[in-house]
Amino acid sequence: MISWLCFEWRTDKVPDAGSLVAPLVIRQAEKSDEAGVSKVIKSAFAVDSGWGDVNRTVEAVLTSATERVFAEPAPHCLVVVHGSRIIGASLLAADAGAEDHLISGPCILHEYRNRGLASALLAASLGHLAKLDVKTARGLTRANSITARFIYPKFGGSSRPFEGDPLKLEAA
Repeated sequence: MISWLCFEWRTDKVPDAGSLVAPLVIRQAEKSDEAGVSKVIKSAFAVDSGWGDVNRTVEAVLTSATERVFAEPAPHCLVVVHGSRIIGASLLAADAGAEDHLISGPCILHEYRNRGLASALLAASLGHLAKLDVKTARGLTRANSITARFIYPKFGGSSRPFEGDPLKLEAA
């Protein structure tokens, strides 16, 4: 069984992400970005060995989530762009009562990792949720994942064990 953690942040305590990625840009995704977002998310999970044993399930769940988010009039998704290329993405749940606001978590293409972009995308995601009046944002991840160890503890994130399996809940 997979051990999961639920991280929580108070969205009013998150720093502005703008200066964290210059000269790259973080912006809200447009409908035409769906294929690029899907590619980044699939790639990010495929190269992360912490998800290898459930990669097919994760891919199916996140493909469905991407389709759901982009079916909305204004997709709640942020992208990191380098020129016109999408190099990072974060799918978000706008409902204040959601169990997991950071649907995909901050996903960055492998060749752009270790530059602080995931942290900047997390900050931007939490800032976006704050603008949607989400006071406490939540993100679920595997207990020993890179995200749990290095990304989600930032910006005052606190964690607690999460019971259940978000992959089975989403797939149902």
